[in-house]
Amino acid sequence: MEIKAVTVMEAWQAAIRHILSEGIVFIDDDKRECREVRNLTVTVEKPSSAADGVRAMRSCRRWKYPSEEELANIMLNKEAASIYDYLYGQRIFDYNGKSDQINDFVIPLLQNNPNTRRAVVSLLNPVRDLHPDAKNVLGISLIHFRIVEKRLCVTTIIRTSGFFTGWPANVFQIAKLQEHVAHALSLPPGPLTTISLNAHLHSGNFDDIEHVLGEDILKGIKRSE
Repeated sequence: MEIKAVTVMEAWQAAIRHILSEGIVFIDDDKRECREVRNLTVTVEKPSSAADGVRAMRSCRRWKYPSEEELANIMLNKEAASIYDYLYGQRIFDYNGKSDQINDFVIPLLQNNPNTRRAVVSLLNPVRDLHPDAKNVLGISLIHFRIVEKRLCVTTIIRTSGFFTGWPANVFQIAKLQEHVAHALSLPPGPLTTISLNAHLHSGNFDDIEHVLGEDILKGIKRSE
């Protein structure tokens, strides 16, 4: 399934309705009932609208949602912080303590060859992440940058995405990284795409979904018994 929208809010609402109407019910590792769809592609034409999803989540007092500053810091700061199991920024800007994948690879590569298809950032570390006892494998796994029609477009692979609580934060973080690279290249940001290999919603969040996005979001959707 591919969803295309102008703004993050439009894309978010369409994706949630799709998951609720077409998703398969399953019980996750924490014994919570969820609905999921596989390989959900969502494209936002204006990634500058990404903060709107974060602000919508923060407007709900029942959730202690991270601020825009905190989310950006997780993505753009390479310094480790003990309150997180991992920082995306550490994987992006200081992978294994050796590689700045953005400033030493992606930006100069695109500057020298605007038509390249090799501008990829990898975040998974097989040695650290891919073993049977791993409890918290990061969601954003790969980010691809491509210049199309003189705009910097981004496509991101997300391993698993909680589309109510997690996707607004992730798409905001990706948009901030896109903005960083686009500024370095003196280009405007183009469409931002996420491909969620697993896109899910917890049934226990239905009331919160209505609270944040309005009662119409669940109109016609049959809830589990």
